Amino acid sequence: MLDSIPAAPAGDFHASGDLPSEQRHQPVFSGRAGEYFGIWFVNLLLSIVTLGIYSAWAKVRTERYFYAHTRLAGASFEYLASPIAILKGRLIAYAVVICLVLSAQFMPALYLLMVLTIGLLMPALIVWSLRFRARNSAWRGLSFRFDHDPGEAYGPFLLWPWLSGLTLSLLYPAMKRRQHAFVVEGHRFGSKRFQFSGRTGQYIPTYLMMLGGGIAMLVVFAFVIGAAAAVGGDTATGKAVLGGTMVLAMLGLYGSFFALIVFMRVRYANLMWNNTSLAGHAFVSTLRVRDMAWLYFSNLVAIVVTLGLATPWAMVRLARYRASRFTLVARGDFDEFVAASESRADATGAELVDALDAGLDLGL
Repeated sequence: MLDSIPAAPAGDFHASGDLPSEQRHQPVFSGRAGEYFGIWFVNLLLSIVTLGIYSAWAKVRTERYFYAHTRLAGASFEYLASPIAILKGRLIAYAVVICLVLSAQFMPALYLLMVLTIGLLMPALIVWSLRFRARNSAWRGLSFRFDHDPGEAYGPFLLWPWLSGLTLSLLYPAMKRRQHAFVVEGHRFGSKRFQFSGRTGQYIPTYLMMLGGGIAMLVVFAFVIGAAAAVGGDTATGKAVLGGTMVLAMLGLYGSFFALIVFMRVRYANLMWNNTSLAGHAFVSTLRVRDMAWLYFSNLVAIVVTLGLATPWAMVRLARYRASRFTLVARGDFDEFVAASESRADATGAELVDALDAGLDLGL
């Protein structure tokens, strides 16, 4: 199976015998679908009635529910964001989206200018988004922080994607490693900074398997269509067979690419966490490709069949699985963390990234 190859563990922690004794803590997610359904349904109704204004409060209620029901080493997480801050950022974000839609129809030149501007600002927006989410996430009374400057993001999130594109994605593993390093090492918990030890070589096997699998799927698709066209001929029956074959082949192609995307996301998420440490404490992520693919697929089917009513069940199900495949390997006392001075962060960047559907999959 594609997911049978374990991701490399972090650092050299396991090799040293003189480190403090280890304690392994696995998160516990105690949320229940029936309980969350009430919150979700009220959020949906009020968001519709208020023409989307209540969606900021809905987001805060949702985040607080999932944070509060996730416990690690005996302590729950906290979500601290203000609905007003999110509403302000959301209004700005959707104003930008509306301008994009209208300009695309009536002012193409303005549309191109806006797209170019947003593209140039995207690395900075990603940093502002990370700052906001880190600042408003807390555990054991201490907030996380993200303190890299926006200018530092232009290398991993603009230059490297450009270089990857120029090389027809051959530099994608190097790009992904630099993005993970930037995100991980920009975060702090209290006064302690997260460290990242991943190497580009660890990212190459996943990329090669993804690339090889994609090429193989395209070759199989072309062969199946070509064979159906050759066998069917110009008769009515032959055309019907060709049409049916094309539909099945397209479904198979989309399904295969879906599996490959899940494979890459899961493997890279494991790589990121397994190479992350915090003041000697390590993290272990053991997400499995087949499990995640089944969760995504079955959740999608359930949501479609129930016209969206299964969304709370799907969200709770996914959160519970993610928690079950994550471990904090603690060495020493958590009380060593001392809160550093913290600055306020604005929600506009986070909401604009979400509104533009431009959030990068970083496995966080």
